[in-house]
Amino acid sequence: MANYDARLSRRALLAAGLGAAVAACGGSRRRPTAIATPPPTTKAPTTSPSPTAPPRDPATVKANELGVIPVLMHHRLIDKVDSEFDMTPAWFRAELERLLAEGYYPVTTLQVARRDLGHVPAGRSPVVLTFDDSSRGQLHYAKGSIAADSAVGIMLDFAREHPEFPAVASFYLNKDPFALGDPHRAVGDLAKAGMEVGNHTYDHIPLRLPAAQVQAQLGELAAMVGTAVPGLQPRTLALPLGVTPSLPKLARAGRWRQTSYRNEAVLLVGAEPAHSPWHKSWDPGAVPRIRSSSYGGGRGEFLSTWWLDQIKAGTVTRYVAAGNPGHVAFPKKYADRLAPAYRHIAVAY
Repeated sequence: MANYDARLSRRALLAAGLGAAVAACGGSRRRPTAIATPPPTTKAPTTSPSPTAPPRDPATVKANELGVIPVLMHHRLIDKVDSEFDMTPAWFRAELERLLAEGYYPVTTLQVARRDLGHVPAGRSPVVLTFDDSSRGQLHYAKGSIAADSAVGIMLDFAREHPEFPAVASFYLNKDPFALGDPHRAVGDLAKAGMEVGNHTYDHIPLRLPAAQVQAQLGELAAMVGTAVPGLQPRTLALPLGVTPSLPKLARAGRWRQTSYRNEAVLLVGAEPAHSPWHKSWDPGAVPRIRSSSYGGGRGEFLSTWWLDQIKAGTVTRYVAAGNPGHVAFPKKYADRLAPAYRHIAVAY
C-alpha cells in the first residue's frame, strides 16, 4: 500500500491482503458517500524561506509531505467500556504516549484544511485528535478546575510533562456541550486551552433533511458557539453518523436566520488515514478518520491501534514534515501524487 494514490477502497485493501472496514458512528460498516465540494477556498502558499535561513535538506529527515495523516476519532472517555465508541482515560493517555514516542505532533482539522502545517517540527508527523458528541468524559470539572481524568485534562497534563507534544485537538460539539448546562464556560475553556471548536450539529441528527433543516442544525450550533465566545465560529464539521445532506454543498456553507456558517473541511466517520492536503486526491469535503477505542483491548481491525501499526511498519507511508514552511517536500518517486496547483512550491529530492 505504499502507493497511496487514491483513497483506500475496500477493493484496494483486499488486493493488498489487508481487507477493509468502515465504521460509522451508528456501527455501520458502510462507507459514507463522498461529498462533492466547491473549489478550495485556500490558496496555495507562495512564501519562501528567509534568505538568512537556508532551507533544510529534506533528505536528512526523510521528509514526505505527501504521506498520510491519521485523523483519530474519539467519542466517550469512560471507566467502563461498552462499545467501539468508548475508551478509558488510561487508554487515552497511553495513546498520547505512543503518538509522542512514534514521532507524531498534534494539529487541528482546520490547520490541515488550510495547509497550515509549517510549524510541525522537521522529522515529525502531524496527527489530528478529534472528539465527537461533546460527552462528559471529554470535559468536566473537579473543584472548579478542568478534571484531570477528562480528555482535556489529560492532554493539558501530558503537554506540561512533554512540551514537545502540545495539547491540541478538535472538538465537535452539540447543544449543551459536555452536559454542563453552560455552553459559555465549556466553549470558552476549550478556546482558552487552544482547542479547535467544530460543528457536529445542534441536535446530533443525520443531515439527510430538507435544506432548511440542515442549515438550521449547522447554523444554530454555530450561533451557540459565537454567543459563547464572541467572534469564534466553527470552521470544520463532523457529520453525525456519517450522513451527508441530500444537497451536499450545505455541509460546506449556508445560513440560518442571522447566522452564516462555512466549513473548510467535512469529516467522515471511522475508515482510514487521510491524504495529505498537498496530495492530488485530498478532498476537504470528505476527510476520512480512524476510530480510536479501547473496546476489546483496542486491537480490532481498522481501529487506531491497527492503523498506527500499519504506518509504523511502513505498509502505509506517512506524512513527515520537512521543516521548510512555504514548500512541500517529498521523494521524487512520489512526484505524481502532488496536486498540480502546488508544483511551484515542490521540493523533490
